[in-house]
Amino acid sequence: MNERELSLIKALGEEFGTAIQKMADDFQQALEKTASNMEKQLDELRGSIPEVQPVEIPDVSKMVSEAVSAIELKAPELPDVNQMVNDAVSNAVKQIRIPEDGKSVTIDDVSPLLQKMVNDAVAEIPLPKDGKDCTTEDIIQAVDAVVAKLPKPQDGKSVTVEELRPLVEEVVKSSIPDPVDVEQLAENVVAKIPVPEPAVDGKDALAIELEPFIDEKKSYPRGTYATHNGGLWRSHEKTHGMRGWECIVDGVSNVDIQQENERTFSISLQKASGAVEVKSFNVPVTIYRDVFKAGTEYQPGDTVTWGGSMWHCNEATSDKPGETGSKGWTLAVKKGRDLRDKP
Repeated sequence: MNERELSLIKALGEEFGTAIQKMADDFQQALEKTASNMEKQLDELRGSIPEVQPVEIPDVSKMVSEAVSAIELKAPELPDVNQMVNDAVSNAVKQIRIPEDGKSVTIDDVSPLLQKMVNDAVAEIPLPKDGKDCTTEDIIQAVDAVVAKLPKPQDGKSVTVEELRPLVEEVVKSSIPDPVDVEQLAENVVAKIPVPEPAVDGKDALAIELEPFIDEKKSYPRGTYATHNGGLWRSHEKTHGMRGWECIVDGVSNVDIQQENERTFSISLQKASGAVEVKSFNVPVTIYRDVFKAGTEYQPGDTVTWGGSMWHCNEATSDKPGETGSKGWTLAVKKGRDLRDKP
């Protein structure tokens, strides 16, 4: 195990130790409470058992003397004294109440009470969580200590520790769950942690060296940075010519401007990656198109001469300037007046 796993197991052990100590304290309190309740129940049992009242045996001699003295002797007949004594003794003995035997407390009488008390005590014990429970021997010792304090009942058979031991062991074993192996649980948790991949040291941006250009006849190793065609390039593998290079910062490699016609111009931007962007625009300059010709389409900015005046085209049109309903033309220079001859 590495240091991280050992620290994790140590932390889990401390948590489980605290939980087990708290469970032991709670269990000790529950045992003391159970012992107190058991003593109260036994006191109630002793109070409910009727005591055998001693029967005082009458003085037979005195009774015989009193009976004999009460006999009147008739003369000259002599009574049968022996018979009279025997009868008197028999009658006296018959009047004596024979004492009944006392009732002893048996295991069958105490077992239901002990079963209920133990079940109540065990029910109050919280279920352990990921810890090692107390053993049966610890519970037996605690129960033995409580049972040893119980007074022995009189006029009956006492319940001994040996007789209670199997009953308590059976109840405790059925009520307490199996303990959890903390070490095995920690090993299972650590086994689920994925193994991290080896780290790779990074590079400071200021420490990266840039090649001033790319020599296509030269082979560069992977991870080389260079400027080329106005952009920043990086080799993702060993290069052969331009194979293995990729443009990571695109730049402008070339600008080309072309005139498509008298008013339209196109600008081509060639980037470092090889992509080309073309943008076109029109410049509405004034161009003189001579005398207006029917059937010709004129564009904005064209000027023509018609009817002695100059007209400017505002929108694409083939209408004749100056006519009713024509559109797209504006009178720019009006025709002048003719010079009159002097007399």
